[in-house]
Amino acid sequence: MDDNEFLVDLSLYKLFYLVCQNGSFSKTAEVLGLTQPSVSYNIKKLEDELGISLFERGNNLIMTPEAEELLPYVEEALNSLKNGEMKINDLINLKTGQITIGIPSHIGVFLLTDIIKKFNSDYPNIKIKVICKTTKELFRLLNLKELDILIDCSPLEETTNNFIIKKITKEKCALACNYKTTELLGRKVELSEIEKYPLIVPLKSSSSTKSLISIFNRYNVAFEPSFEIATSDMIAEMVDQELGVGFLFEKTIGKYPSLRKIDINCEFPKFDIFLVYKDKLLSTTAQEFLRFMSKIRL
Repeated sequence: MDDNEFLVDLSLYKLFYLVCQNGSFSKTAEVLGLTQPSVSYNIKKLEDELGISLFERGNNLIMTPEAEELLPYVEEALNSLKNGEMKINDLINLKTGQITIGIPSHIGVFLLTDIIKKFNSDYPNIKIKVICKTTKELFRLLNLKELDILIDCSPLEETTNNFIIKKITKEKCALACNYKTTELLGRKVELSEIEKYPLIVPLKSSSSTKSLISIFNRYNVAFEPSFEIATSDMIAEMVDQELGVGFLFEKTIGKYPSLRKIDINCEFPKFDIFLVYKDKLLSTTAQEFLRFMSKIRL
């Protein structure tokens, strides 16, 4: 017999289990709403397919040694199926489950914590896994089905027609300094003045830094960062330690008491933030997360 095949219909095993529990064909028939001959016929069918006798017929129905040997396995299998159905029911009703979200750290530091807090309040038993990597690597993981949903900002250079993209908010970037850097606060600052300070930016491959470079070029200001940092929280920490001026999302600046936004005499970029996913591959949990995201205000 092939490992993936059963000798008999699983429903016959369930009938065998119920007969063992009830101790008679007639009582089992009554419970199931069947006729006694129908139950007797199907038990005989199971016996024929297994090549054994399961019961000694007479005034009392007595299990054969073969039936006693078989019963624990049938009971275990039925319990496993019942547990599986309960697990699926829990997933459908969002009593349990897991969602894996991919997000670049410079967005996650100000956006995802609040989202997770709100979602967890409604669905406390849902496990959330967050992966922070570059946009290119996150799209690779999304293609490999290792992510349910990706959150990223424009421009999404990696996107193809295979993905569904939904805008959820728009966020603005700014330059920030430590509150002790008083000469840059309380007034309009010329962009050229920033050249005097060590500049701390995300990696040059990031969309936010590319936008910053274009602004510096437009105002004929040399773009010569002292530090290129992969994570926004580290940029914020470095500004906190007075190591220079940092380029961050405004909401990230607001999360650090020691940081202040510098009022520059030019317009800084705004970025659309998107949810990216493959609709046909979404679990029930991930679908509910998308519905949740469509209802909340960021």
